[in-house]
Amino acid sequence: MKRNIFARLYFLKTNHILCKARINGKKANLLIDTGASNSCIHSELQDYFKLKKDGEPFEASGASEGKMEAIMTLNCKIKLGKKYNGEQAFALLDLSYVNRTLTAQGVQEIDGVIGADFLKENKATIDYVEGKLYL
Repeated sequence: MKRNIFARLYFLKTNHILCKARINGKKANLLIDTGASNSCIHSELQDYFKLKKDGEPFEASGASEGKMEAIMTLNCKIKLGKKYNGEQAFALLDLSYVNRTLTAQGVQEIDGVIGADFLKENKATIDYVEGKLYL
């Protein structure tokens, strides 16, 4: 069943999948990562996206050098594609290591990651042929 709400996907030369979004009205480049349990934003961009912290710091693990400190944000406005407008809480996480790795491979830096929490909640379907994320 095809749905009419979708966001265009961009396939990077590293085989990562990128999605353009708006978070609290600001442009964002987000990786789609079905293996990431939580959606996250690079902690250095907290002020840029006007994200408010919520709760206490916790240890997070990911595709980097061991454990990292993270903290959740309150729900914020997120827009994907032309029709999807919703709310999402993000984990603020230092994504410097990820960005250094991407840059070393000649790929643009990212602002964050759309993870399984968002994908599951929105019953997302990734269409690799059409390059679309259906919500």
